[in-house]
Amino acid sequence: MPRSFFFGTMPAMPVPWLQIVQLVPSILDVSRELMKRTKQAPPAQLPASPSHEQLAARIASLEENERRQAELVAQMAEQLAGVARAVTDLHKRVLWLTAAAAIALVLAATALFVAL
Repeated sequence: MPRSFFFGTMPAMPVPWLQIVQLVPSILDVSRELMKRTKQAPPAQLPASPSHEQLAARIASLEENERRQAELVAQMAEQLAGVARAVTDLHKRVLWLTAAAAIALVLAATALFVAL
């Protein structure tokens, strides 16, 4: 959605491709690890009456998997926060540069008016 700005509207901020490209190796590592985990097929059939130890081992495995997923989500959130900070910084810089350009334009027009 366009925002109101000095002289009209400003389109949505562009995607910070440089930082996304910098994060690609870690994203690929995490995605490969996820693919390895998901490709491991669960046992075809459970024993008719699994023992308490087998059930406890499966629960522990599920809890460990859930912990890893929580770590992954936390890592992704940190990376997203970094990208958001970068976008915010870039947006502030654009605002400052636009203000500086507007001031320079006013000064140039004033100098031109005085010269004539």
